[in-house]
Amino acid sequence: MRILFFINHLADGGAERVAATLLNHLCEQHSVEAVLFSNKESTYDIDNKIHTQKIITGSNNKIINTIKRISRIRKTIKESKPDLIISFLTYTNIYVLLANVFIRRKTIVSEHNTLNRTKSLCIRIIRRLIYSTADKITFVTNADRQNFALREKSITIYNPATFESYANYTNRQKSIISITSYERWYNKGLDLLIKAWNKIAPQNPNWNIEIFGRMNNGKLPGDISYQNTERIKFSDWRNNIAEEMRTKSIFILASRFEGCPCSLIEAMSQGCACIVTNCQGGQKEIVEDGVDGLIAQNENVDDIAAKLQLLIEDEKLRERLSAGAIEKVKLLDKSAFFAKWDKLIDEVTAK
Repeated sequence: MRILFFINHLADGGAERVAATLLNHLCEQHSVEAVLFSNKESTYDIDNKIHTQKIITGSNNKIINTIKRISRIRKTIKESKPDLIISFLTYTNIYVLLANVFIRRKTIVSEHNTLNRTKSLCIRIIRRLIYSTADKITFVTNADRQNFALREKSITIYNPATFESYANYTNRQKSIISITSYERWYNKGLDLLIKAWNKIAPQNPNWNIEIFGRMNNGKLPGDISYQNTERIKFSDWRNNIAEEMRTKSIFILASRFEGCPCSLIEAMSQGCACIVTNCQGGQKEIVEDGVDGLIAQNENVDDIAAKLQLLIEDEKLRERLSAGAIEKVKLLDKSAFFAKWDKLIDEVTAK
């Protein structure tokens, strides 16, 4: 089978890691071509059997850019003649489906963020209308699948645990780890995390926070650059993030909204005691409060600080949550993820 796979880029993000994981699986059985729309350097490795091409439109005018991109996608589909098209992330999905309107190749589009992240009413309406032309839609949370109108076309596939589990909780550093980036700092609640840390840092002089991700050459976003960042270290993103996670005691995700956060699943697989917020997203479907993690109130700095302080003070609780997390990620094994995608592809292409 010939599969044409569209995604903006393969750098840094959780959805991008999932895409790379899926691409490497699909190329074992199918002829796969990946089409990217950004010159951003890929940070996730994909198999040499996968042919890649880039569609770079280069115009500063958004309308012209969109028209050119859709035209190039349409041309690529017609030339490739795929048996199946797979597309990841909202805007790419919309472009691909618009390009495919009169070609009508089999399509699966995949959402990887909570639907409410899209604030534009116009984009919401376009998404609702154009998604009706897809053969299947995948969501990473049951909540989003239930809230979207096209339930008969949709399926929930949680993101997989991509790292081998590490269950050893001994000799962990008194360190808290978080993952974000300059572009996503607001979504990920970086300002909330720093404010919460500043509330408890004075009484915990032996603890620190390390935040991984691309931070615009070390510059903090303007809204938080004025905040005290004592004992907060900002480190560049790295592919071997699992090695960092397994040395840290606590992982925290102070997000305002989420999809199905890969960084959380990765941290759980490495035995971190995890804290998330109850924002809209898949973390609430993954973490059971007090069993395999703690859930703080969304955008509540005091509660985030209290949950951090609780874990800092209680090593036994950290160990118990770590063990619970290791058990939970067994349900998110890659083999189950691949099996769901294989079944979905068979169903779509058999029609």
